[in-house]
Amino acid sequence: MTRSLRAVRVIMMLLLGACSSLSVPMNEPLRLAAGNTEYRLLDVNRLGGAESALVLVALSGGGKRSAAFGHGVLRGMRDIHVRPEGKDSTLLNEVDLVAGVSGGSFPAAHFGLYGAKSFKTFPDEFLYPDIEAYIWGTFLMPWNWDWIFNPLVGTNDRMTLVYDRLMFHGATYADLYRHGRPQVSVNATDISFGSPFGFLPQTFDVICSDLANLSVARAIAASNGFPVLFSPVTLRNYREADCPLPPHVPPEAWNSAQNDLRMRSLLETLYRYSNGEQAPWIHLMDGGISDNLALRVLLNDMLLLDTRGEQFAADLTRVRRILVISVDGQSAPNPNWPRQRVVSGLGQVLSAVSSTQIGAYNIETLIAVQSTVDDLVEKLRALRCRQAPAIGGFSCGDVQGRVLRVSLSDYPDPETRARLIAIRTGLTLPRAQADALMAAGETMVAREAAAIAGFLEPGPQPAVIARRR
Repeated sequence: MTRSLRAVRVIMMLLLGACSSLSVPMNEPLRLAAGNTEYRLLDVNRLGGAESALVLVALSGGGKRSAAFGHGVLRGMRDIHVRPEGKDSTLLNEVDLVAGVSGGSFPAAHFGLYGAKSFKTFPDEFLYPDIEAYIWGTFLMPWNWDWIFNPLVGTNDRMTLVYDRLMFHGATYADLYRHGRPQVSVNATDISFGSPFGFLPQTFDVICSDLANLSVARAIAASNGFPVLFSPVTLRNYREADCPLPPHVPPEAWNSAQNDLRMRSLLETLYRYSNGEQAPWIHLMDGGISDNLALRVLLNDMLLLDTRGEQFAADLTRVRRILVISVDGQSAPNPNWPRQRVVSGLGQVLSAVSSTQIGAYNIETLIAVQSTVDDLVEKLRALRCRQAPAIGGFSCGDVQGRVLRVSLSDYPDPETRARLIAIRTGLTLPRAQADALMAAGETMVAREAAAIAGFLEPGPQPAVIARRR
């Protein structure tokens, strides 16, 4: 062996030996017989704002483009004045839940942890840095090759460390509990069943696991785990005989689901989780695979309301307004592809099977959510009117729900709109593009200010609320 070859061998051995063995923490088993009792939506609703209004915001996937647009929408909510119980407030102060998927999970979790401080720090901590450099480093730098030599380590485990160092600084869900409002739903996809998976107390009750000790950055890595680039984030299912919680779905729920295909499909997924021996591991990847609008976890929770018990129903009777705001920063389909003879580039193919295909189902998701909100409104009216003719000074039947879409593709100026939706969906953007997207988010939510304020205003509303498609 020549001296130069020996030198190369020594250098490679030193580099590989320098690979730090990543410690991949596993979610922990549930220790409380009552389950994950903190951070429930209606409990969070009572911590501030108007109890009579549930305001739920969902931030779509779409890389930093959606992250910047969604952050801008949250920022713009500070300037929308509302009076849900005759008291001056802002739309942002009335938000009870922020759901995020893939790119949208970053601003959702950051705002949930830091509140108003997020508007000062989020751009510098996430939007402006070159996140893709860390991705390249995962694959090209030998000292980051733990995922090659250790089968229990994946590429997304390193990204968990990156997100934690840049943005979350060791935060766990216990820190989200302490912050209180709003509740944050970080959504991923269980690739075994193709179903959405929300990092929420009720989900972790199903798998008999303690959510409080879970790293926020780990949930974000799961939600943003784009296939091929990133490995799945794996959770342990502790739902076994010694789980202190009863079955998550009461037997009577099966009877009520016989004529509801969506409900039955959801119950079947929960049933699979109910046997930890048959499904001991849950493998999670990008939430956009199952729902790029971050709405289906919310939809599933609304479908399961009838299984939550009498106390939950009693708490729900205080609610008179349900507002779901879908924030969509995803682009329209590429108009040039139908005019091209060949679409064969790797980037084009990945886009076709990811964002384009995912986006095609968004309208069906919005229709399903609106239908479920309408059903929930009818149930709430019946529930309230069984209790009393008037509650809190308002007619028992004065309950309304609305699903509102705030989309980048609806930007009013055609030239600006074309420029914005052409911005790539990766994890690195020029500063000027990030700023333009944030400004667009503020502009688009401001256009809905009057409609939102009118809907949340106390007093009877029209029997039918116009749906925005």
